[in-house]
Amino acid sequence: MTRRPLARTALTALPLLLAAPPARGQDALPAAREILARHIQAIGGEAALRAHRSRRDVGTFAIPAQGIQGNLEVLAAAPNRVAIRIEIPGLGTVRSGYDGQVGWNIHPATGPTLIEGRALDQLRQQAHFYAPLDHDAFIASLETVEKTTFEGRPCYKVKVVTRWGEEYSEFYDAETGLLAGSVRQQESPMGAVEVTTVVGEYKKFGNLLMPTRVVQRAFGVEQVLTLTSSEFDQVPDDAF
Repeated sequence: MTRRPLARTALTALPLLLAAPPARGQDALPAAREILARHIQAIGGEAALRAHRSRRDVGTFAIPAQGIQGNLEVLAAAPNRVAIRIEIPGLGTVRSGYDGQVGWNIHPATGPTLIEGRALDQLRQQAHFYAPLDHDAFIASLETVEKTTFEGRPCYKVKVVTRWGEEYSEFYDAETGLLAGSVRQQESPMGAVEVTTVVGEYKKFGNLLMPTRVVQRAFGVEQVLTLTSSEFDQVPDDAF
């Protein structure tokens, strides 16, 4: 905040008081919270999001350049539990999850490992079932940076600062209001890795509009997650 000089008088401030506030022009940027509110409305609204307590997503996982493809299942439940299972022919089953307290990975090549540190902070945020509505639990500040092009679409770029001091960018489609993707330093066993996530091909499941295609790029490798079905409120408590 700019501090006014102590010697400033009411008379010297008068021109500022009389000046009309700047009108929002065509190129003015909407506030970040307006962008998030528009996204929530575009996917169905707060009531539709809070109407459910769990979700089971089924689809496929692929690394096209390496000819890898497998089956994908994601279980999620309120308030903050998630379990992911990927079946890859020739490799086996890859599992990861968060039960509200502990995060883990189980990989056929490395065995079971615990997720800790900043990686666990990120997982807690990603596992939060109502994350679009309760972002203040993890986010310290939001700022609309610019209107730019992301994956060929006009998007608003929003800078996100987490409560643990991490900064990353989210992109929201300027026309539809829907989340288009993000660029984030994702923690991994190899250290922080810049991951570009592209979200698209939204379809309606029940009363919610959900992305059915998620592309993640890191180390020059592209992973593609495709959603084929989603059902609500059918996940048992012991699934985690």
